This record gives sequence, structure tokens and C-alpha cells, in this order.
Amino acid sequence: MNSPATTHITHEQLLTTAYSFHHYRCLPKEEFLMQVLPGAPVIDALNASNCLLAAASSFCEQMMEGKTRPTEVYGLHFLIEASQALLIATTASVEFGNRQGGEK
Repeated sequence: MNSPATTHITHEQLLTTAYSFHHYRCLPKEEFLMQVLPGAPVIDALNASNCLLAAASSFCEQMMEGKTRPTEVYGLHFLIEASQALLIATTASVEFGNRQGGEK
């Protein structure tokens, strides 16, 4: 009986690109308070985004029940904004490989 040959395929680890987010009103419009760092593993960024979205979903459920305070609404906005930044920081690597890594 012939068994298929085992092939070892190595994949280049995909990395994030830089992506700035979380604009504060006191800063000029082009400046942001936070940034997704370039060069982090995409899988870690996607996992973090998943966790942030789970927390945002929980906040949304509380909001629908009328059990939220203004600080929680701000927190919900931040969770969504951070999750979006993480997803955007991973898309270039997934689409183009790591050619797009580095500064935004």
C-alpha cells in the first residue's frame, strides 16, 4: 500500500501593519492617541479583536435592557474602535503578504 508523501510546507507568518485609532477631541484632527503596532502576528491581532467584540456584544445586550451608564457607552465605542483597528491592521498582510508591513 502506498502512503502519500508527507510534505512540509512552511508559511510565512503574517504580521500587522500600523494603524492609528482613538482620536481625542483635544488633539489635532490628524493625531491619534493609540496605534496597532506593526509587526505583531496577525493571529494575535485577530484573537484580540474577537475578545473585544465579545465584550462589545455584552455591552450591547446591557444597553438593550436599559442597564448602562454613560461610561459604559464610551467603553462600547472604544471596544468597537479598537477591534476595527486590529482588523484593518491585519487586512493588508492577508491580502498582500507582509510586503505592506511597517508604518501606516
